[in-house]
Amino acid sequence: MRNTALFWHLVVTMFVMTNDARSNENIDSLRHALSLHKEDTSKVQILNDLSYAYFYQSNDSSIWASQEALSIAKKINDQAAKRRAFYLLGLNYHNSGQFEYALDYYDSSLVVNGFVYDSAWRAIILNDVGKVYRVMSRYPKALESHLEALKIRRALGDTIGVSNVLNSIGTLYFRQKNYDKALNYYQQTLDIQEYMGVLMDQASTLGNIGLIHMSLENYPEALNYSLQSYRLLDSLGESCRLPYPAINIGHTYLELGRLDEALQYLKISYDWSVVCHIPEGVCQSLYSMGQIYFKQGQYDLAEQKWKEGYELAEEYDLKTSKMSLAESLFELYKSKGASDQALHYLEITFELNTELFNEGMTEQLTTLELNYTFEQERDSLEFQKQSELLSVNAQLDQQRLMKYVTIAGLLITLIFTFVIYRYYRLSQKAKSILQKKNKTISEALDEREVLLREIHHRVKNNLQVVSSLLNIQSKYLNDELAKKAVLEGRNRVQSMALVHEKLYQSENLSQVNVKEYLHELANTLFQSYDVSEERVRFSSKIEMVDLSIDTTIQIGLIINELVSNALKYAFPDTKQGVVSLSLRKVEEIHELEVSDDGVGIASPDDLLKSYGYRIVRSISRGLGGTITMQHEKGTTFRLTF
Repeated sequence: MRNTALFWHLVVTMFVMTNDARSNENIDSLRHALSLHKEDTSKVQILNDLSYAYFYQSNDSSIWASQEALSIAKKINDQAAKRRAFYLLGLNYHNSGQFEYALDYYDSSLVVNGFVYDSAWRAIILNDVGKVYRVMSRYPKALESHLEALKIRRALGDTIGVSNVLNSIGTLYFRQKNYDKALNYYQQTLDIQEYMGVLMDQASTLGNIGLIHMSLENYPEALNYSLQSYRLLDSLGESCRLPYPAINIGHTYLELGRLDEALQYLKISYDWSVVCHIPEGVCQSLYSMGQIYFKQGQYDLAEQKWKEGYELAEEYDLKTSKMSLAESLFELYKSKGASDQALHYLEITFELNTELFNEGMTEQLTTLELNYTFEQERDSLEFQKQSELLSVNAQLDQQRLMKYVTIAGLLITLIFTFVIYRYYRLSQKAKSILQKKNKTISEALDEREVLLREIHHRVKNNLQVVSSLLNIQSKYLNDELAKKAVLEGRNRVQSMALVHEKLYQSENLSQVNVKEYLHELANTLFQSYDVSEERVRFSSKIEMVDLSIDTTIQIGLIINELVSNALKYAFPDTKQGVVSLSLRKVEEIHELEVSDDGVGIASPDDLLKSYGYRIVRSISRGLGGTITMQHEKGTTFRLTF
């Protein structure tokens, strides 16, 4: 199948195993103990232990237990319990693929009520934050977090902690296909684990080394390490971790052509993935089983497995799995001559692949621009070299002619004339070639500018269409909360459309007049929420700063959320006031401030949970900045980036 390599990349990236030891607490005894306690410190401790015990068995139950623990910890002001509950929520959202939520909860666990906890705890959080950035493909941020965690672990003399971080760094290099570095870090990890006798962690690292050999198509070694990992986990009774090595063993046997043995381990992976609620494991097991049945000519069974996996991938929004399974179904229906069904799954595969195509187009545009610059510089240098060479030849010829001037005056004149004529013709030819190439380059750059302007125009139009559709949809909604959510979405779309409108209207296609854009955005929001400037006045102090297009769009989205929040909640009834906006640059730091003198925020905790504030925090993190909030005499948000 053509998509085997693509799907195996998914298996590698999703099933690289971690070294976190998981609790084997007896869930029944913990639930019994829970019923014996009131809302006190002991009950919070039991709930956190229960969340940890549920982690590999039921994601929903684990989240429920940690949320209950957090609720009680807040009531009794138990800071240590809050910290642990935040961490467990981060682990669960990390495990379920909701990475922005995971980062938020990890941040909350690191700093509770403004207090930064001890170095050992910080090392744990930083290593897990690095893992989240890794699966988000933000590799520099991931490596930065891991290296900081490694520095802390070594300073503390924590050998086991050092091995955990080394394993994470190995996995990061593995994701980047730097197999030599990955194998080096994994081997360091395994040496420490064998010395310390940490069996659970050894199983994980053995599986990771097996994956490297699998990627290098060294299948006998891959099988050896994966079987060691599987047998060690089985002996420890870690059933919910068996899908990881089992699917690797199954795929190795598949590559070796040992289909019956492959099917045996893939069924084990499927069964335990279902029991332990690992949807990605279920999808991957079904995909590989379908491959085997397809190779054996059992097309009905292949169709059954792939369709089951496709429906599950669609339910959990597992896009890469969905694309691989859709492509397999396309190949199946094409081979069966079912053209309508084949076309349906081909269209789905194409849609899911669009993002990769767009990235390729961006790379091509960048390459084209670099090629234009290179050709222009190269041709100018060639012309200069030709001119210098001809000048030297002319001087030599003149000296030679002067030596024989007394005996060959006429000949000297003819030679001199020939040299000058030759120099002139070559100079003219070189100049003509350079002018033609400059013209071609200039026309290409003009075409590129027209293309970029047209792209911005079309993007603006498409966003305006989306905005109009959202506006129309809101008129047919009776539920006020739904209508409110749709209109807020429309405002976010309008803030992005406004940037593209400013771009195609301006002379400079790489920058926007930030001051003009932010004023117009604010006016649009005032009109959207039907707030008159007689009641709520808008004040701004915006310096002329140079921001990239991406940064301008992100700043626009942040201002959209914060100004919208002020207009909705800061001035209830007919209360009057001022919404202020400032943007300035001090040395290399930009500072954005949005404030109001309204009634302030009644419940900061509710604000921190709101969808809009999560958007603001996520975008701030993407800018590499920090956002703070003050709620005295109104509300002030300050972003530095």
